[in-house]
Amino acid sequence: MFSFFKKNQQGKVLEVPKRDKGNFGFQLELRPHTVDNFFTVKLPTEFIPYESDKFRAKTEDGKKTISITNFQKTWNGETINKEFFEDLKLDTYNAFVNEGGYEPYDDLKATDEFIRRSFKVDRETQYYFTSARIINGNIVCTDFIVRELGGYNRIIMPMLEIINNSIEYASA
Repeated sequence: MFSFFKKNQQGKVLEVPKRDKGNFGFQLELRPHTVDNFFTVKLPTEFIPYESDKFRAKTEDGKKTISITNFQKTWNGETINKEFFEDLKLDTYNAFVNEGGYEPYDDLKATDEFIRRSFKVDRETQYYFTSARIINGNIVCTDFIVRELGGYNRIIMPMLEIINNSIEYASA
């Protein structure tokens, strides 16, 4: 019965309200944090880091968390572009839907700098954002995941772009 339910979930995409798709302005107060002794990233001051197996931070009320993970591989001349990110993440996003029962929002965006997608998972919305850079002969991919109780929050994805643009690598 569970596998039948999952099959019916395939293809269900949640609408992002039209007002949420447009550009809008907002300001963030940011504070720098060191991740893996490898880079510095600036996060909104509402996030408070806590001990974990990877870099994680949460809001004081615990309703929103962010995790940041790096992985790397030797650079073999690959071009980091939209196709690179689609090859890297689309199968994973599809597995979230087809095997995990996640409900995707219609905010998938892949560019030459990043790929992102959000999902409704039970009572929370999860926002996935991945970027990559070539550093010292390696491709370094950085995954950001924000989990927030409640529905879609139009500020999260632009916030992740700002956070990603704040990265400063120690070895770069």
